[in-house]
Amino acid sequence: MILFDNLPRLCEIARSHDRVLDVGGWYRPLNLATHVVDIAPYETRQRSQALDPENQERFSADTWCRIDACNDPWPFADDYFDFSTCSHTLEDVPDPIAICRQLVRVSRAGYIEVPSRLREIFTKQRCAGLRALLRLPLEIGFPHHHWICDVHGNKITFQRKDTAAILAARAYVTLGDLGGKMTQAESGLCIWWQDSFDFERLDPPGPTALAVFRTEAIQGYRQSKMPHNG
Repeated sequence: MILFDNLPRLCEIARSHDRVLDVGGWYRPLNLATHVVDIAPYETRQRSQALDPENQERFSADTWCRIDACNDPWPFADDYFDFSTCSHTLEDVPDPIAICRQLVRVSRAGYIEVPSRLREIFTKQRCAGLRALLRLPLEIGFPHHHWICDVHGNKITFQRKDTAAILAARAYVTLGDLGGKMTQAESGLCIWWQDSFDFERLDPPGPTALAVFRTEAIQGYRQSKMPHNG
């Protein structure tokens, strides 16, 4: 989870419901969830990394569903859950569309969080241009992520992440480009959804689209840092 400012609201909602699903909750489980879907076993869950360590676990070995979440349907009835959370899972998996489809089916409402597009093309490494010129390894965003995600209103889209294409188009963003560190709000995107949300897989962006997004993202970032006269 990047958007920790959303955690109090998330916990408040989860606490108020009887059936709460955490999808991909092995690494940073939400203790207030009553059920978890994850490919990893219950016994190995990262309890020390819980999002809400102050709360007792409401899920148990019996309500831990060890499945590949990309394989649908999940073993729950339609609208079985009052609320679901899926935080920093969709960008990791082979088929995020399958997970979105099941979230809408089994849950009445929920919260989704993914890294922003800007964060996925950002490198923290110094001398990035020189490293690229010398063909040295350059870490762009989160190397293990499969998808670049974007959120527009109640819709989330997925484009296959191609680090080689980002490097070839010089479409990555450096600390020097931004002139400062990224905030939570710039690093993550989220949807609070009720009843349903929209989702779509798009074609990977080409060199022109990558370059345009980089330029627009840098401009937007810099404008957001400018003082406003009120």
